[in-house]
Amino acid sequence: MPVLLLSAILVLFVIVLAYRYVKRHYTSTHGDPPGQKPQIIFGNLIQSGTLTGKKAIHEAFTTYQHDYGDVFLFWLGPHPCPVFCLPEHAQAIFSDRHTFDQSSLFVPNFDLLCSNGIVTLSGAKWKRHARVMLPMFKRAKIVPYLETILHCTDQFIDKYLDDNCTYTDFVIRCQSLMMNIIAFIAFDYDLDAAIDSPFTIAFQDFSHYAGQFTMATWLPRWLGKLYLRLNWKYQRAHRILREFCEKIVEQEKNKQNDIENGRPKNLIASLVTSINEKANDEQISSGLTETEMFDEVLMAIVAGSETTATALSWFIFYMTKYPRVQQRIKQELEEHKLLMGDNAHSSSLTLEMLDALVYCDCVTKEVCSCIFFSIIIFKFCYRFFDWDRLLV
Repeated sequence: MPVLLLSAILVLFVIVLAYRYVKRHYTSTHGDPPGQKPQIIFGNLIQSGTLTGKKAIHEAFTTYQHDYGDVFLFWLGPHPCPVFCLPEHAQAIFSDRHTFDQSSLFVPNFDLLCSNGIVTLSGAKWKRHARVMLPMFKRAKIVPYLETILHCTDQFIDKYLDDNCTYTDFVIRCQSLMMNIIAFIAFDYDLDAAIDSPFTIAFQDFSHYAGQFTMATWLPRWLGKLYLRLNWKYQRAHRILREFCEKIVEQEKNKQNDIENGRPKNLIASLVTSINEKANDEQISSGLTETEMFDEVLMAIVAGSETTATALSWFIFYMTKYPRVQQRIKQELEEHKLLMGDNAHSSSLTLEMLDALVYCDCVTKEVCSCIFFSIIIFKFCYRFFDWDRLLV
C-alpha cells in the first residue's frame, strides 16, 4: 500500500510539473505584444495556416498585422516571437547587431545545415567571421562588376523570358539568375546554372530543408540530425553544393596572383587568404578555418540567391498590379533617352545613367537596397515591360 500511495503521489507530482511547464511556455507574460493564444506544441503554426499550407508565412503575418497591429506576438511552436512590421523597426534592429544578436530560436536547428555560416553565428565568432565577410559586400566592391551583372541579366531575359508566356515558376528562374551573378562577382566562377540543372535542383532542395528547419523549432536537435542523415534528397543536395564549393576554392588557390597589392578583389579571394587553421574565438584571432570557409561559401550562395530572387519575383509581381508605376518608370527612361519608340533601348546602361534615374531608384529602394539587385531591376525596366504577360 505505501508503494502504491508513493507511486500515485509521484505521478501526480509529475503531472503538476508538466502542467506548470506547459502553461509557462504557452502563456504570454505581462508586457508582451498582442497576439493569438497558442496551441500546445504547434503554437500559431496551425491556426495561421502556415503549417497546413493554406498560407505562406508572409500572408499569415499580414493577417496578424491587420488583427493585432504593427507589433504582435507569433508563436513558433513553444517559442514566442515578437514580429515587427515597420521599416523603422528593421532599421533599429539591424543597426544594433550586438544588442539584437542571433536568437536561440533560429540557431539550434538551422546551424545543423550550415554550422559556420555568418547568419547563424553570434558573439566573438560572428565578429571574427564578419571581419572577413562584410568588407566584400560594400558598394565599392560590387560596382566594378556592373557589366557582368548586366550581361547575366541580358542572357537571362533572352533565354528564359518570353512575352507570350505566363510563368508560375518565376522564383526558380530568378534563383538561377542570382546564382549565376553571385558565382561571377563573389567567386569569379562561371556557374552557368540553368533552371533545370542538377546544381539548381540541389539548391532548391537545400533551401527547402533550410526553410523547414527554421519553422520546426520544436524538433529535438538529435532528431533533426537523424532526419538529415537519413534524407537522401538533402544528402544529395549537400554533396552537390559542397563539391561546387570545393571547386571554386581550388580554382582560387591556383590563381593567387589575381590579388593585387595584397588586397583581395572578391569574396572567394578574401576567404582563401584568410585561412588560418589556428583561428579561434577565445583569443579573438583572425581568419577562418577551411571548414568555416566552405560553410561561408555555401551560405553566400544560399542566402544571397534565395533572398534576392524572392525580392525580384515580388517586384515583377507588383509591377503587374500597378500600371501607374510602370508608366512612371517608362516615362523616366524616355526622358533620359534610354527608352525609344516600341520600348527599344537606345544605348548601354552605365552607373551614371542609373544614378540619374530618381524615380526608378526610389522604386528599387522600396523593394531592396542591395546594389546589384538595383542594377538587375534597372536592366529589367530597361528591356522588359510586358509585366502583365509575365506571370499570374
